[in-house]
Amino acid sequence: MDSCFIDVTVEFLSVAFHNILYYTSVYPRSIFETRRKYSMVVYHSTHPEVNQYIDLCLKSVAECLKSGQLSRVVFAVTGESHHPVIKFTFDLKKSDHFDETVDAYLVQCEQNLRAFCLSLSSLTSKFKELPEDSSFTIHLHTNESNAVALETNPDLEDFPLVEVKEQTQEAERIIPIRQFSIKNYNFDTYIGL
Repeated sequence: MDSCFIDVTVEFLSVAFHNILYYTSVYPRSIFETRRKYSMVVYHSTHPEVNQYIDLCLKSVAECLKSGQLSRVVFAVTGESHHPVIKFTFDLKKSDHFDETVDAYLVQCEQNLRAFCLSLSSLTSKFKELPEDSSFTIHLHTNESNAVALETNPDLEDFPLVEVKEQTQEAERIIPIRQFSIKNYNFDTYIGL
């Protein structure tokens, strides 16, 4: 797997996760600091335990990407009993028709990532009625052999993965955020309410 793709994807998901937490107000806005990324202001948590969880999830994402076995990442804001209230979905699909010379300097890629962040900020009105006791979880959709490999990875020993039985849940509404590509993968991002 292309290490540039992995780095850009993990960095993008980190920015997306922190901004989702900020815009959904899962935590008080006072625990966030502003940073510049993709030529715009983004938000980043300063809470050590929140950051540790996100970082460990992103390490798992990187490992799944290295093996080419990641099809979806879901960032779920949860309410009572950790039941998902809103899901931010990142579907990944490898492109069969990739031209290495197109966007070689990742200029278009950066514009697409900035557009995703701007789209996310414009959807804040959709997040007003979340429960006060909200939390979040991150779900990685991979295959069984990759899950076993992650469990035996010494870098992830302190971060056990929990297998979830295949569950399909109908969303009342799906709000598309953005479709874009990073190197040879296409991303489809949307919100399920």
